[in-house]
This record gives sequence, structure tokens and C-alpha cells, in this order.
Amino acid sequence: MTKKIKYLIILMILACQANAQNLFWFIENQQIGFKNAAGVTVIKPRFAMAGQFTNGIAYAGTGTNQIGARYGFINEKGNWVIQPQFDAADDFAEGRARVLKNGKWGYINTKGKMIINPQFSLCYDFTNGFAVASKDNKTWGLIDSTGKFIMEPTYNNITNVGKDRVLAVKKTIGSPWKLINIKNESVSEKEFSLVRDFTDGIAPARDKNDKWGFINVQGDWVIEPVYTNAASFSEGLAAVEINYANWGFIDKNNSLKIKPEFDRSALFENGAALVEKGDEYLYINKTGNIILRFNK
Repeated sequence: MTKKIKYLIILMILACQANAQNLFWFIENQQIGFKNAAGVTVIKPRFAMAGQFTNGIAYAGTGTNQIGARYGFINEKGNWVIQPQFDAADDFAEGRARVLKNGKWGYINTKGKMIINPQFSLCYDFTNGFAVASKDNKTWGLIDSTGKFIMEPTYNNITNVGKDRVLAVKKTIGSPWKLINIKNESVSEKEFSLVRDFTDGIAPARDKNDKWGFINVQGDWVIEPVYTNAASFSEGLAAVEINYANWGFIDKNNSLKIKPEFDRSALFENGAALVEKGDEYLYINKTGNIILRFNK
């Protein structure tokens, strides 16, 4: 084999890998399919609902309506790798995906094996080894990878666990949010009207004047509360709302990296974020340039 042919083969493999890692869902005739970054349809729209690919797998629902759909998992060719057998599902995180079966949520592995039996009224993705879960949809705690509560469900609301094993909790409906560790020990006396998930040691928090900023795991403001809404950081950027109007993105130095011009926004994944603007959905990169656009 000549060097030129080897080089061409390597380029083809890299191109396939790039496309495989950058598939974006889109809506057409109320069905979801997937395009690559060039706008070419890779998986035709035929799902009632679908997620984003994680390690080559995404959840998807059959039929034309989310109500009554059956959910399984597809690969990047659109083929079922876990047959649609669940009432609801979510994408994989830390090797597990939450699924709904017979009215209860549990977790499967990437082979489709149930590794935590359905037993929760609601639960969420695993983050840093733990997941938020509830038995009654009223009180919340933390489970470990076996499904055992390591923090009993006694809180009205809690966030995911950060890498420092710190989370925010709300004891009752009328209580303020406070910071604790997974041993249920207080790590700060400071209080907030709302806190969202920690990522890289920073979390969005709202003060008593309903302004949003970002705090560290000690509860100190690292970005002062000046925004009207804020989301957690992802891939170094966080979406913030300015003056109850549009959303843009800042970095951890509070420098505006993408100007506020969007109606709503999601987290960055694999270098892209889904945002809404007018009648369109847009995928943007971390400089704010549009990768892909389609109508709602």
C-alpha cells in the first residue's frame, strides 16, 4: 500500500469519526432525525423524541407522538442497539442511562441490562458517581452506583453532586438553599434563594434580590449576581440572561464570549450548543457561529 493511499484512508477514518461525534438532531414534520455538521441528513426523521449521542449511543422513541412512544437506544447509523422497550429514557451518563418501566425509574448499562431495578418515582443522571432520586416525587436524596441511598431522601430539592462532593439542598418549600457535602455536613452558612448544579467547582446561584451570579463550594461569589437568569458552566462557558431578555454566554472570568441574542439556550456538548431564536433552532459553536439551523 502506498503512502498516499494510507494517507487517504486515514483521512477517511478521521472524517467518519468527526461526523460520528458531531451528529445534531433536527425536527422535520414533527419527527426527529440527525444531520452532520455539513447539514447532510445521516439519520432520516422517524423518531417521536431523541437525545444526543454519547459514545455513539442516543435514546430514541418510536412513533409519531411522545405520548405512547416506546424508547430504546440507537447507534449513529440509526439502528437499534437496545430495542425500544421502555416508557421513557434519557441519554447515557457515566455508563448508565435512566429508563422508565411500569411506572418506575431505574438504570441500564450500555448493553441494555438493568443494573438498578426500577424503584424510583423519579431520578436523574449520574454525576461524579451519584444521582439525585426520589421514592415519592416529594422528597429527594442521593443514590450511589448500586442504587442505595447514601443520603436519605429528606430534602424538598437538591442539586447534583459537584466534583468536590458538594451540593446545594433545600430542606422545605419555604427554606433557603444551603451548601452541604455528601456526608450531609454543612460547608457554608450562606443562604441563597436558588442554586443550580456545580461544574468545575462553580454553580449558578440567585441572591435575595433575584439576581443571578456564580458561587464556589464555600458559597463565595466568584461572579457577582448581576444577571436575571443563569445556567451551569459546560465546556468553559455558561449561558446567562440579561435584563429578562436574551441569552448569551460568558466564561469563568465573566467575559462575554457570545453576545446575548437568543431566546433560550442549552449546555455545550462536544463543542456545540442548541439555542432558540425566533422560529428557529440553531446549533452554535463556542465562538457563536452557526453550525446548523432548522425551523421549530
